[in-house]
Amino acid sequence: MRDDTRGASTRTTLARTTTIRHRMIGKRTAPGMVPALALASLAWVVAASAAHDPVRTERVGQSVAPIVVSLQPDSTVRGPEIRLGEIADIHGGDLAVVERLRAVAVARAPLPGLTRSLDMSYLKARLRMAHVDPAGLVLDFPPVISVTTASRQISSGDLVAAVREHILAARPEDADRLSVQSVGVTPAALVVPAGQLELKVRSRAPAELLGSTSVTVEVWVDGALARTVSVAVRVGVATEVLVAARPIARGRTITLDDVRIERRELSAGQEPLHDPGAAQGRRASRNIAPGEPVLASLVIDPPLIRRGDVVQLTAEGRGVRAIAQGEAKEDGKAGDVIRVRNLTSNREVYGLVDAERSVRVQF
Repeated sequence: MRDDTRGASTRTTLARTTTIRHRMIGKRTAPGMVPALALASLAWVVAASAAHDPVRTERVGQSVAPIVVSLQPDSTVRGPEIRLGEIADIHGGDLAVVERLRAVAVARAPLPGLTRSLDMSYLKARLRMAHVDPAGLVLDFPPVISVTTASRQISSGDLVAAVREHILAARPEDADRLSVQSVGVTPAALVVPAGQLELKVRSRAPAELLGSTSVTVEVWVDGALARTVSVAVRVGVATEVLVAARPIARGRTITLDDVRIERRELSAGQEPLHDPGAAQGRRASRNIAPGEPVLASLVIDPPLIRRGDVVQLTAEGRGVRAIAQGEAKEDGKAGDVIRVRNLTSNREVYGLVDAERSVRVQF
């Protein structure tokens, strides 16, 4: 539409010039005056045509300064769109026109780290879509140009370090005892746009950050969310705990020589013993290997009564209290209910172990 309008304007100008010439020829003119008028009219037409096409030329004295667009075979861009000024050197002509050319959107930029190829025919088509006539420019194009979006990589170590920093900040009281290690498949390096980077970690409550857990890391570039990735880590707390100094068999009574104190990492749900006195005299509920932490769940109190022991049976109820001897038919700790045979009546009753070799029966 712009070219048609410009052509119509030029034709109108030529018609007016021709009319003037006819009128002048019809009158008497001095010798040489007609050629001079014709040249002046032609110069005015050229100037008017150039004024309607500011992209093509600029009057500089008596010469025309063309706008030159030189594209590089390889370019790197930022942002979601490829602008002509990012991939080409544009100079000459009117500065305002040059700036308009530099702002022309050529294509969508490739993903960070990837490359897109553009050829001359495609670029000329994009110029026409921007209402720029390529014929009015001096184009210095290689056959194909490659455009890459600027990017940066974030390694799996960077992600784990961000998670560790977040967890240590969430539990400052344990900062000198906490350990954070990557577990499972470590995430591959992330490729994100170049720019100001910020890693934001989203996790559960600090008190729950023990043992194996999955933490979300958000990657922000220049204030915009670029990527989200899940990082699996194991969080442990190092503390002084009781460990087995030698093998401890199931049911064996633990002595001070069986245990020692070491600094170990603990996971969620573990309840280790910290004092050797807490294990001394108690029994192992299962086999405990050397170096294994002695947890509260691995030791049990020794029975106050063993099967076959003669015990004192105390029966109370309704204001009556009777004492007799009995034979324990099973082991029992304090608070256990065990079966006992009354040696006087030869009857079996159930009673509560309340002390060493003492069973209390309710009736």
